[in-house]
Amino acid sequence: MTEQIPPVNQSAIDVYPLCQPDPSKSCGACCGLYNWEDHSRKALIPLLEKRSALFFSLGRDPEIFQKACTREKLPPDSKLLEEIHNCEFLGFLDGKKKRVGCLLHPSVNEGRDLRDYCFYGKEICAGHFCPSHTHLTRVEQKSVLAAIEDWYLYGLVVTDIDLVKEFFHHVQNRLGDSLREERLEKWRVREALREFFALKESWKFTSCRKRLGKYYFSHSEYQVARIEYEKDWRIKPSRFDKILLSLESDFQTPEDILEAEAIIEGKISGFLRAYEG
Repeated sequence: MTEQIPPVNQSAIDVYPLCQPDPSKSCGACCGLYNWEDHSRKALIPLLEKRSALFFSLGRDPEIFQKACTREKLPPDSKLLEEIHNCEFLGFLDGKKKRVGCLLHPSVNEGRDLRDYCFYGKEICAGHFCPSHTHLTRVEQKSVLAAIEDWYLYGLVVTDIDLVKEFFHHVQNRLGDSLREERLEKWRVREALREFFALKESWKFTSCRKRLGKYYFSHSEYQVARIEYEKDWRIKPSRFDKILLSLESDFQTPEDILEAEAIIEGKISGFLRAYEG
């Protein structure tokens, strides 16, 4: 496993602005990147490293690679949802390990398109656009792109439509105006955004259940989680309920909810100060 990962030919990459937006980040969620019970950064990095090293060391031969993956048992853990395919051809595309993506893509293989070897095939892979392409507005997409320079956090955030839209819903209500794209060029605005989005990876109240955003998984099925405010504590639902669900929150007391609300309020206020400053 000594062959170096080759540089990616940027001009050959399909025009997927949210999948491969720039050299500093990318998203592999539709390839099953986060469809593991343990989908932490710590668990995914060695998996992606092993896949990439193995693929290139075997001369980029998809058939030999698939057999080697079976022997080496590369998957780190059991899946969250069996019905979602976890593509074995997802790996790091660059030597600095800043971007994840398809190891079969022509931009990685000197123009050869090897994607018919994967589960979905070339046509489906080339034509698929995740819901974020249509459900996030241009300024919402630009905000995520401007704020995050990290493949792991970027993929978690850009595919969490509720988290992004709800944050900007609160922000724009308080501004009394729509976000202006040119304000995203300010370093402090981007940093304030990043601090909010970073809660996705470091949230104090993350549930121990099998969760990915607002969804939880049980017996090969998934459902939308709920926080039982009235049933458990006889209180009204939080004004930040959608954000709390996206952050996979699990609360033990009403005081936990108040603390969580205070954290989110602080991030929103910090963003507004930077934006209006």
